[in-house]
Amino acid sequence: MRVPTLGTDPSRIPAACRALLAHRRFQVVSMSVIVLNGAVLGAMTFKPAVRVAGDFLHWVDYVCLVFFTLEVVAGLLSFGRRPWRYFKDGWNVFDFVIVVASFLPGLRENVTILRLLRLARIVRIFRSLPSLRLILVAAGKALPKSAGVMALTGLVMYLWAMIGWIAFNRTDPEHFGSVGKALLNLFQLVAFDDMGNVIRDSMAHDMWTLPYYVVFILFGAFILVNLMIGVVLASMEEAQKIDDEDGEIHADTALLLDRIEKLQVAVDKMAADQERGRDYSPFR
Repeated sequence: MRVPTLGTDPSRIPAACRALLAHRRFQVVSMSVIVLNGAVLGAMTFKPAVRVAGDFLHWVDYVCLVFFTLEVVAGLLSFGRRPWRYFKDGWNVFDFVIVVASFLPGLRENVTILRLLRLARIVRIFRSLPSLRLILVAAGKALPKSAGVMALTGLVMYLWAMIGWIAFNRTDPEHFGSVGKALLNLFQLVAFDDMGNVIRDSMAHDMWTLPYYVVFILFGAFILVNLMIGVVLASMEEAQKIDDEDGEIHADTALLLDRIEKLQVAVDKMAADQERGRDYSPFR
């Protein structure tokens, strides 16, 4: 994609900004700056690096801030006479808030808040990489749907912990002395955390804990976990469909804006030709 030159026509500025922001090379540069900014923030946590190259690291961080600022300005200019449309996108609002907050006098002198703002810039990598953005959208859609699975898991664990306490609180008080201890054992089994030692320790006190654990593992650790995975996969598929639809809409919008831009150029040219025609007189 070729970025159009601005020339002296101010009407070309929005088109040039849109072409610049959509250009593949610019997107690569933007992502590289985000990664560089994250690396600089990480280097600032090492005291030897700060002593040796502290001024250089702060200078690089300032250059990254300048780049992000110019990117926000280009985004605002890309909408021409309707800059408020820039804020319809949540990511644009995020970029604008982070950049503006970095220049505010009250926040600029606060080292802790300024570091948090710098750290928040790394989140912008989700915008530069569609695959990460897709995962983020899928996670947001999976959380409400997984509430039912989480509630079912908690209910099953509580009931099974009560059964374990009733059956084994006398023979194995170390693991089933209370409902809390029983829940801790079951949580370890669901997370597959040291599962073999948990089962062997309980079997040393009571052999009947083996079928108790096996039934819970088959239901809790496999069926419920697979239900959660199914919810996540369904959310991923839904997010993929939404992303595909947004891509088609964005492509249609870009085509429409390009046609409107060409039509505006043609109208301006016709108006200029008419103006020259009025000024011309063959009897002069």
